[in-house]
Parts: sequence; C-alpha cells; structure tokens
Amino acid sequence: MTAGPFPDLEADLVQAAAAGDQAAFRTLWAGAQRQAYALCVRLTGSHADAADALQETQIAAWRGLGRFTGTCSFAVWVYAIARNAALGVLRTRKRRGEVDLDGVAEPSTGPFTDAIGDTLDVRAALAALPANHREAVLLWASGLTYAQVATVMSAPTNSIRVWIHRARHSLRDRLGS
Repeated sequence: MTAGPFPDLEADLVQAAAAGDQAAFRTLWAGAQRQAYALCVRLTGSHADAADALQETQIAAWRGLGRFTGTCSFAVWVYAIARNAALGVLRTRKRRGEVDLDGVAEPSTGPFTDAIGDTLDVRAALAALPANHREAVLLWASGLTYAQVATVMSAPTNSIRVWIHRARHSLRDRLGS
C-alpha cells in the first residue's frame, strides 16, 4: 500500500482496524473526518444532512475495511464513501419532499448583506451545474487532485479534467468573474 505521507503507518493502521482495533480506526478516521464532512456539506447544502451523511460514512468505512484495497489513500477512500452517503441523503430528502431550512438566511442589513448575497449567488451557480460537474469541481476545490477525484467518482481522469474545466467556465460566466 502506497498512500499518504506515511504509507507503512497507514497500512498498519488499516490492517489493525480491519482486525477490530477501534483505536486504529479512530486514528485513520481522524485524518479523513473533517474533509469528508466538508464534502458532505458542499454536496447536500445542509449541515444537518451532512452530519447524517458523515455518520453513514463512518459506519460504512468501519464495516467496509475488509474491502479497502489500498490503491488510494484511506482518506480518498473515505471521500468516495462520503460522496455516496451525501448523494443518498439527497435522494432520501427528494423522495420525502423535505425542505432544507438550514440554508435559508434571515433577512438582514448591514456589512454582511453583500457577503450573504455572494454566497447565495455561488450556491445558485453551483446548483445550475450538471451533477457530475458540480461534484467534480467541489472535490477538486477541496484539495483533491484530478486522479483522486477520478477515484472518488469512479470516472476516467480525462473526464474529470473536462468536467472541472467546464464547471469552472460555467461558474465564471454565471458569476461574472
């Protein structure tokens, strides 16, 4: 296994966690949790839904340790699980016809009004992108490489490059930047 800055340590931790060592899993999880949560927030647009998706991600990662092959880092593997969990939460929300009130801003005036407007403009521009373009650009903006995004999304790297390129141009056009 050749992943992460300390590949041998990660391989040892994965092996121990797969054998049931919860402390080893907590160590691995600590390195992936924050960015997995950020990805869930970006994909769901809601902190409550992101928390649900993150919990599903942690459970799925623990249960799936035996299937972790080490072809990517543990964190990238967790991002793939988090992506699927977040998309699952979104599908559930759509089936139930739920309304997300987390993203609704209270009317305000003052120095933050422009920042709120800008944030809402960015969210609207992201929402207008095709789903695969939005996911790819969000993963890439989170700091993943094209190859890592391809691994998470189970897509060819060249497709990822095209999706990110198109998403960036669409966002630039919509936001006037």
